[in-house]
Amino acid sequence: MRSDRIGRDIIFHKPYRVIVPKEGEEDSHIPIQQNGTTWYTDGSKTEQSTGAGATNRDPDCEISINLGNYATVFQAEITAISACAQEMTRRSYTNKRIQIISDSQAALKALGAVEIHSQVVKDCMDSLTKLAEHNSITLKWMRGHQGHVGNERADFLAKKGAEVPLIGPEPTCGLAYRTARRVMKDLLREKHISHWAKVPGLRHSRMFIGEPSWNKSKDFIKLGRNQLRWIVFTGHCPLMRHLTTIGVKNDPDYRRCGEEEETSSTYYANARRWQLPGIRTLGL
Repeated sequence: MRSDRIGRDIIFHKPYRVIVPKEGEEDSHIPIQQNGTTWYTDGSKTEQSTGAGATNRDPDCEISINLGNYATVFQAEITAISACAQEMTRRSYTNKRIQIISDSQAALKALGAVEIHSQVVKDCMDSLTKLAEHNSITLKWMRGHQGHVGNERADFLAKKGAEVPLIGPEPTCGLAYRTARRVMKDLLREKHISHWAKVPGLRHSRMFIGEPSWNKSKDFIKLGRNQLRWIVFTGHCPLMRHLTTIGVKNDPDYRRCGEEEETSSTYYANARRWQLPGIRTLGL
């Protein structure tokens, strides 16, 4: 799988404007310009897939793109802008005052930044630069989900894009750094669970710990009396069953009653019943 991350690219001049209003200064009104056209773009991600959408009413045009499961919302937002720029170039727009409206500040700020680290962003910049050769382009931020017809339609098209079947192999674009980390973590977890299920022994560990879990791992690391707790969880401590297993003792039965084997589970149950001091030491 290829990466979306690229070596640092510096671009000082861009033939388009990026407008991200400050808090409280945003204006949901988009003026109609003479000889102008306005596009609305959006991105969407579901549990199944990611989609990009763009719409324009003059002339009427709608775009829905499925980007597969690995693309991020940020990549979808950028792709939506890139798609409408490519569509306008295909239609040979000339001497137009073009507005592209997005509800993603992250996408617009990336397209206005001097340093570029993403191939998706670089490709979008190239598409905008080509379109700007014969047109005036302004990218503007609008707060999303405020009932604006154009923004709501773009959101619908993005969700529609995520629902339609993907044509072609995954991934459709380079993997974002966070996505690559998530994929590797998921792969390691699958291998960890598979190994945990196949490795022989570990009866007490499986009983107390259960299935491997990132959350459980974090909780164990934070324990104040780490070593004491771990030896009880694993059963590798001076309990009769373990001492008999390693050849130190000859009888695995519980030393207080002799009715059952002295293991981590029986010790934990009986310690509560007999109020043994050790249970308070362990904090259980």
